[in-house]
Amino acid sequence: MKFTAVVAALLSMAAIGFAAPTPVAEDVAARQNHGMCVKGSPGGQVTQIEGGCS
Repeated sequence: MKFTAVVAALLSMAAIGFAAPTPVAEDVAARQNHGMCVKGSPGGQVTQIEGGCS
């Protein structure tokens, strides 16, 4: 294959992959917006922020 054909094939595959919607399962979608504000520490511990998000 010529170099330009390879580049064109890669660009077309990237465009199709970028344009394709990624479906999210219902159970994952329900967990994505849990309404809880959290923060992480360097040790890997996650704690809830009291008093709401800012």
